[in-house]
Amino acid sequence: MLKQDGVATVEVNNPPMNVMSRGVGEGLKEAFEALAADQSVQAIVLTGSGERAFMAGANIKEFPDALGNPGQAYAYALSLHDVMAQIEACGKPVIAALFGYVLGGGLELALACDFRVCDEQTMLGLPEIKLGIFPGGGGTQRLPRLIGIARAMELMMSGEPISARRAHELGMVNRIAPGSSLDEALAWARQLSKHSLPALAAIKAAVREGIDRPLVDGLRIEAERFDQIFQTQDSREGIEAFLEKRKPIVRHQ
Repeated sequence: MLKQDGVATVEVNNPPMNVMSRGVGEGLKEAFEALAADQSVQAIVLTGSGERAFMAGANIKEFPDALGNPGQAYAYALSLHDVMAQIEACGKPVIAALFGYVLGGGLELALACDFRVCDEQTMLGLPEIKLGIFPGGGGTQRLPRLIGIARAMELMMSGEPISARRAHELGMVNRIAPGSSLDEALAWARQLSKHSLPALAAIKAAVREGIDRPLVDGLRIEAERFDQIFQTQDSREGIEAFLEKRKPIVRHQ
């Protein structure tokens, strides 16, 4: 993990393809739990080591234990859900810097992040159907919410990967970097880190808490978060700076 200028970079290092083993999952959960409490960090970039894959899926060698043993795969799925939930609940913007292969659990990991940046050569997909199984790390729930039911089911039922361009067209990724996805993600994270962290966290919480609720409930959540932000030092400084025609000093408080 590297921290610089308010931005933390978390790198999955499990060569050669950075697969989602149990150890990787535990490491990610611990890292994001620590970063959520780290007051020196305002934004996070998640990437993988090497050049071949951000993450090329789960560790298939761990799967045989679940064959013919009811409850084993259920427990494994819940452990993956815990990892994704830790990332999703982090009160800081999280940008996934994608490259190479982003498959299976790798795509599910990226979907738990707030934003996704990839380079032009990135390939994304959920190929689990080719093993006679299906995504168990949140893919069946997060992907339809992001790109719609029919398109998500097409990707899961075909098992075929798609290009960065197609993923961008579908809304799976926010940006395609002209060069390095990591450089693009870091630049974006540095830009976000200049804004008030309490306000950034409130936006994230309001969206995630309200998105699956009736509009009236979502609007109530928004109003509550809106009122909370008006009690922060940054909001007072921002409004006073605007009225005084000067640049605000952001303290993330």
